[in-house]
Amino acid sequence: MPKDKGVVLGLVSSKTPTLEQLDELRRRADEAARYVDAARLAISPQCGFASTMGGNPLTEADERAKLKLCVDAARAIWGQA
Repeated sequence: MPKDKGVVLGLVSSKTPTLEQLDELRRRADEAARYVDAARLAISPQCGFASTMGGNPLTEADERAKLKLCVDAARAIWGQA
């Protein structure tokens, strides 16, 4: 990875309403940090919430929960900005 680039880890599924476990997200971010400086990492959903014509089986509340999980995970892993 070029030193001036960041890496966004698409660790949160946009396909199912099940929320990932914070400990698992932290473990995977720690694993990525073995290859790229942790300060250059970020977390996000894997892709958009309507990545197919029919969309995915998530409600607006599910989508909000997934985005909140990304924020909570980022704060837990990298601290508050």
